Amino acid sequence: MKLAFTTLGCPAWTLRQIVDNAAAMGYDAVDFRGLGDQIDVSKCPEFNERLNETKQMFADHGLAISGLALSARFAVPDPLEMQQHMDELSRNLELAARLDTHILRVFGGRIPEGYTVDTITPIVVENLRRAGDLAGQYHVTLALETHDDWTDSTVFARLMRKVNHPYVRVLWDLHHPYRANGEAADLTYHNLAPFTVSTHIKDSLPDPTARHGYRYVLLGEGDVPLKTMLDMLVRGGYDGYAILEWEKRWIPDLAEPEVVFPQFVQKMREWGF
Repeated sequence: MKLAFTTLGCPAWTLRQIVDNAAAMGYDAVDFRGLGDQIDVSKCPEFNERLNETKQMFADHGLAISGLALSARFAVPDPLEMQQHMDELSRNLELAARLDTHILRVFGGRIPEGYTVDTITPIVVENLRRAGDLAGQYHVTLALETHDDWTDSTVFARLMRKVNHPYVRVLWDLHHPYRANGEAADLTYHNLAPFTVSTHIKDSLPDPTARHGYRYVLLGEGDVPLKTMLDMLVRGGYDGYAILEWEKRWIPDLAEPEVVFPQFVQKMREWGF
């Protein structure tokens, strides 16, 4: 499989460190979720006036940019608030096209107060279709992540069938449906595989003392059936990236990327991917 890591895991690294380490550690690509203090890379000089320099740096190291991860979300009933998310989307679609990057990660988001999954779904569908039309102009696919209140893969698959848009697909975070709902790997695969264009990979163990009831651990040291899920994806013809998402930007006391990133490559190769 093609391996990438998201920059969520290395918030202290400069762009040069990101590129040098990705190449040295055996990665094929980098997925951008922030750079330095800026979470939206479309606002960074490295992706504006210094964009050509950035592209050359990646080319010189034989690396791709697997995608851009946004904060934009679509379970938003207020038109003015939704326009803010569309503005973020528009900036990053333009950047993705200039980078020859074809995946943008987006969120459903939390279900707003006063709504249920059923009552918010028509609004999410309308917002995603509008976003998909815009993405199609750039030939970029929006990858809606299994995250927040959208980790039930049966609900997620129903949403995708209602959206029914060629430029709106799924980023299957392999961790969340299992950890949040206890879903069996084959059920999640059955529901999401037809729509999956990107993945996030991370492992964890239950921990009642932790904020969310679990703690992240190195790949293969937890109990999430990641290898089983990856085996099914490969057998099913998945040809996207396997992206390590190490949430160090949000959880600073997690292990350092110098430890975690090479271990991910080693374990993935040990597993035969």
